[in-house]
Amino acid sequence: MHASRSRRGGATFQIREECERFFCETMNTVFQGERNMASNGSCLTGVNFALTPPDDYPTPPSSLLNSVIKPAVNVGGWIEFWDYAGGASFRAFIAQEGDEKSLFAFFDSGLIGRDLKQALIALIELADVPLGCSHVVICVDRLMPDDYEKALMRSLQWVGFDLTTLDHWAKAVDVTSDKWLFMGMEI
Repeated sequence: MHASRSRRGGATFQIREECERFFCETMNTVFQGERNMASNGSCLTGVNFALTPPDDYPTPPSSLLNSVIKPAVNVGGWIEFWDYAGGASFRAFIAQEGDEKSLFAFFDSGLIGRDLKQALIALIELADVPLGCSHVVICVDRLMPDDYEKALMRSLQWVGFDLTTLDHWAKAVDVTSDKWLFMGMEI
């Protein structure tokens, strides 16, 4: 019984952890409501000593609660995608806001030299019908060799993807990443 309990959700948790490992600080803020709080200093700046307030003193809202950003959208699912014909595999997740879903797929340097044509077609079809997504966003690793990155981006543009930002999901302007270039397509 212990063995079955320890395996429960194992692959699911691993896929989620692998996807979250790809998240940069920008994506953590947009999709998980997290940000690096280390550089923000203490929430008690300027407090020289503490006095216990009277019992009837109203408790002010916590400044720490106000500094945590709520996610603009929820992550509704995590995917590990395998294309056995082309030899490609990558991680993806589904972002959901209300009834609108978007599929985000990470294309990192592990895809260099792989035939992505069939995988890309299957990814778009998966996002469209079974998952009901209205957007597909490919997250292209900025650390890929320049020649491969340019060729991949040209191929994605030929299929119908355009450079984009996370503005639509973050409800802000010019939300970009230092780690990823975003190529989006409406379906």
